[in-house]
Amino acid sequence: MNLITQIAAALYAATVLVVGILEIFFHGDQRFRPIFYVDPGTEGAVRMWAMNVGAYNLLTAAALGTGLWLVNTGGTLAHGAGIGIVLSALAAHLLLGPWLWVTEHRLWRSAIGQASLPLVGLIAFMVAA
Repeated sequence: MNLITQIAAALYAATVLVVGILEIFFHGDQRFRPIFYVDPGTEGAVRMWAMNVGAYNLLTAAALGTGLWLVNTGGTLAHGAGIGIVLSALAAHLLLGPWLWVTEHRLWRSAIGQASLPLVGLIAFMVAA
């Protein structure tokens, strides 16, 4: 796996780690309203969804970290498994970015952010293959 794909994956892992923490612990904080669009007084109604999406993001970060670790420290079989894990996580979020926009047009910036690093990583992987 080439360096550009690994850097994109690592940066994206850091991004979804931070976003996951924000979703779990700060989804109702009005300082983050431009990110989550949670109206005051509706925090309880969105809590379950925010907590689950936050957990998904934390698990994506863990998967990307595990995949990168396997790519760089494992033998042949582990290396291949690591590539599969990284590419699967990047591909999922490449598709989830546009889906975010489809479901909520106001989150177009977040949709671009969600898809950008995965797109860079996947293109770099395909070009180098």
